[in-house]
Amino acid sequence: MTSRQRYRAFISYSHRDRKIAEWLHRALETYRAPRDLASAAGGASTHTLRPIFRDRDELSASGNLNQAIRDALDQSDAMIVLCSPASVASRWVDQEVAYFVNAGGAERVICVIAPETDARTPLAEVLPPSLRAALPPGVEPLAVDLRRDADGKRLARLKIAARLLGVNLDRLVQRDARRRVRLMTAFTAAALLIAAGMGAMTVETLKSRQIARQQRDETEALVAYMLGDLREQLEPVGRLDVLDGVGARVLAYYAKPRTDRLDDKALAQRAKAQTLLGTIREQRGDLAGAQAAFGQAAATTQALVERDPRNGERIFDEAQNVFWLGYVEWRRGDVAAAERRFKRYEALALQLVKLDANRADWRVEVAYANNNLGTLLFEQGRPEEAVAAFRRALAVFEAEVARAPTKKNVTGAANSRAWLADALVRQGRMRDALVERETVSTVLARASAQAPDDKRLLARALGAELALARLERDLGRKAASQTRFEAAQRRLDDLTKLDPTNARWREYLVGAQIDQADRLAWAGQAGAARARQAAAVAALAKLRASGDSKVWTPDLDGRTLRESIILAQLSGDQVQARRLAESLLAKLKTLESDHEGAADRSALRGFAQLAAGDPQGAIATLEPRRRALAPAGLDTLARAYLASGQRDRAGELVTGLRKDGYANPAFLEFWRDSPPGGATSREVNQ
Repeated sequence: MTSRQRYRAFISYSHRDRKIAEWLHRALETYRAPRDLASAAGGASTHTLRPIFRDRDELSASGNLNQAIRDALDQSDAMIVLCSPASVASRWVDQEVAYFVNAGGAERVICVIAPETDARTPLAEVLPPSLRAALPPGVEPLAVDLRRDADGKRLARLKIAARLLGVNLDRLVQRDARRRVRLMTAFTAAALLIAAGMGAMTVETLKSRQIARQQRDETEALVAYMLGDLREQLEPVGRLDVLDGVGARVLAYYAKPRTDRLDDKALAQRAKAQTLLGTIREQRGDLAGAQAAFGQAAATTQALVERDPRNGERIFDEAQNVFWLGYVEWRRGDVAAAERRFKRYEALALQLVKLDANRADWRVEVAYANNNLGTLLFEQGRPEEAVAAFRRALAVFEAEVARAPTKKNVTGAANSRAWLADALVRQGRMRDALVERETVSTVLARASAQAPDDKRLLARALGAELALARLERDLGRKAASQTRFEAAQRRLDDLTKLDPTNARWREYLVGAQIDQADRLAWAGQAGAARARQAAAVAALAKLRASGDSKVWTPDLDGRTLRESIILAQLSGDQVQARRLAESLLAKLKTLESDHEGAADRSALRGFAQLAAGDPQGAIATLEPRRRALAPAGLDTLARAYLASGQRDRAGELVTGLRKDGYANPAFLEFWRDSPPGGATSREVNQ
């Protein structure tokens, strides 16, 4: 018994899925785990997943197939079932699974959905009958999904390896990312040297025109790889420095010949390099440099489209540059120019669909274009037009979800619906917004449950829960809001412990802590509110002291300081409240040149001006942006009118908010004994 070969896993599959089974076998047996896993798991064998049993290779010399299968199953630590329409109909796969499960190995079965399985087919329909019967009713096993737009081969390999090694998936993902960065950095350096060498050889040593043309084609193929596949591999791991080097070298390569001697293919490659440099500069905050790079790229792509107006790839490249130019113009405060760009982007997207309506990636460009236009209109205080744009985007995404419910399409639809909810709130349609927010929360929660290893998707789902809880609070649904806040915060606590370096997750957690502080304050629990607020302030300070998370934002830093002002007011410390309000105004003044987030900053500025004893300043700030204000901003404006003696105007705003269903605790407390246009017993600057 001890002399028999033991296997890390047994792959059960239909021979119609032979090719993917061969890939899976090879991918697992060649996987090398991080070195420190051996000591952590208690043995050197954790460095490798070998051997993996796959019958076609291992049984070629066996005279008794059934006995050999049983022996292999008995000696396997786990079973990997390749699930597909072919395997679910296979008698042999079902028998293998039944034997393994009956031996007590149901919890050691790893399901892998084959890539050829239709995207709309649920896991339950491709599970072997014996495995389905062994599971409790309504329960599905966790599965690795090789289908398009799902896990993909790299993540699938890591998921299976994590199960077989008994370690946390995130640990392997982080190790793999660092390994890829090292490899890509080394490869990029080598590739750039090769490209430079090829260019030098072209000039110095190549005498034959035919050989020179071949060498140029090889060099440009390398350039295409650098701007395509290499870029896609480096962007997720955040290597802006390497990407910057790639773009600069490509531009240097194309700068050698005169522009009028570059053919269309070379011009398109040069434009992609300019676009790459623009995106890098934008991420680094160099908006002027980004605009220059995008402008150069757009000039080239526009000329190429004019030469070949039915070339979809060129139109697509032109659309990307038009979008980026509009985005940078918006961030630099040129809203009119940005709106023209975004409308042009939509026109180009529609042109792509007209050329080939079967291209899913071109169809969704229309949705992206409308989302971008909607956010701009939303920022400008044009909620009716924003709602229309978000509805157009949502219609496209929902049609794509009906065709293929991929994660990308589902999250795209959820994003459009979330923006639609915010725009409906600005229209005073808070109950309609609640319906949209509830749908977003349900959709993302379901998607996250179906992909439990996707922590980024979980974070988005929890962010949607917090947004829904805030809207429930503003509609007076205290119990539901409180339950949702507390559940989301618990899960965020767990998520941030899983990866304390993830700034976005920590931002979500700080936001939840601020929300909880506000809830506790208006529930009369002043001590608990101050403790929660202190935790939020400390967490934010720690976040801002690390990495790339040092940018002051109205929706996080501003909210934190706003809540501190409110707590000081509620405790009766008006001196401290005014001091904090003046500090907030000073900070906002330093951000005036930054256009992004201007609407949120206006609401904050008006609040701070009122808290600092300047109601007229608050009115001057808020009234021009009245149509762009959220209900909390309108409440501030009403209080400013009341403080300045304009009770009728204050009453008009309060009546409108009440009619819309606004029932935020702070609003109700302040206006509880004040009829519209009448007097209030509350201090105005509270």
